[in-house]
Amino acid sequence: MTIAARNRMIKSLLSKAFAPHKVTVRGSRGTAYGWVTVNIGYAPKSLDERRELVAKIWQIFAAAKIEIGTYGYDDPGSDYGFGREIHLNFDPIRE
Repeated sequence: MTIAARNRMIKSLLSKAFAPHKVTVRGSRGTAYGWVTVNIGYAPKSLDERRELVAKIWQIFAAAKIEIGTYGYDDPGSDYGFGREIHLNFDPIRE
């Protein structure tokens, strides 16, 4: 699957999961090619709800077999840390 096809699939799946809230998906260009930024127009009620929503998103990705790359090394001494090549953004928490 190409990066563009993956991003279209992410947009489609998350638009259905978070309807009627707006979902935008934007892939990075240049040296950050492969990274994806997802903005969801929903404001979680608390930090716990945000964590639950992120877990739900990863379950959706796993069910659809969407692969998100990783960066860094799984080594405590790594300068860059370790993580996924995705930014999941929600509207500010409503606490």
